[in-house]
Amino acid sequence: MCVKINDVLKKGKYVSHISLESENDAVKRALESSYCPEPIREARQRQDEMLCKRLRHGPYKIADIGCGDGYHAVLFAPHCLLYHGFEISSAMAEEARVLWEKERIDNAQIFIGDAAEAVVEEALYDLVFCLYFTPGNIRDKSDDLSLYSDAYLDRNPRFIQTISRFYRALKISGSAFFTMYKDVPETEAAQVDFYEHTGQRVVTPLGSRFVATAEGFWSARWTRDSIMSNLGACGIGAEDIAFHDLNDIAWLVEVVKSSE
Repeated sequence: MCVKINDVLKKGKYVSHISLESENDAVKRALESSYCPEPIREARQRQDEMLCKRLRHGPYKIADIGCGDGYHAVLFAPHCLLYHGFEISSAMAEEARVLWEKERIDNAQIFIGDAAEAVVEEALYDLVFCLYFTPGNIRDKSDDLSLYSDAYLDRNPRFIQTISRFYRALKISGSAFFTMYKDVPETEAAQVDFYEHTGQRVVTPLGSRFVATAEGFWSARWTRDSIMSNLGACGIGAEDIAFHDLNDIAWLVEVVKSSE
């Protein structure tokens, strides 16, 4: 089932000259590409293995920010009471709908639009996911790459708006999981390799804390301090944040909601 959130994509403070269709196409090619650098493939696989172990004692109500083609609804179906996918790309949402129909997934809904503007019920979900490095894609859209300074990345207003909204939607004792790139040279090399192999042209100089492409894709890397700063601005205490190493380039960051 597809539900429109709103038309906020046309009303953002920062509007890129790169069309939404171009950016969505870049994301789609990256998700569907048979080519994936080994460190990224390994991190994705370990993320899924870790979460499947954690989800043994369901069923859970799950929100998935940036659910893409709906793969995780299928993976987690045995543990789901309900699964709500939030996806900005209508094309990807349609792929999810087709996949769920094929796999006979009947407990999943997809909401099309910007998750930062989603209206979600407070204390509804047992689990909130933002996986496959989606946290690093959340940003204000701008043609001016100088907007994304260290100060911006350490306190990203769009990330804070989005995650705060879903943190409020998490039940007490519920957990949120975020897959995040580490800010190390090996990660940047894997990002550049991946995007260039999916037909994109990287426009950021080496050593930037994010990689942007001419096609509109944008992916940030994180330090422990930047993660703590951004999550802290969402009202999340340091004692409720745990870092799980996936490999040399990635963490699975876990947040437990211990109180209101």
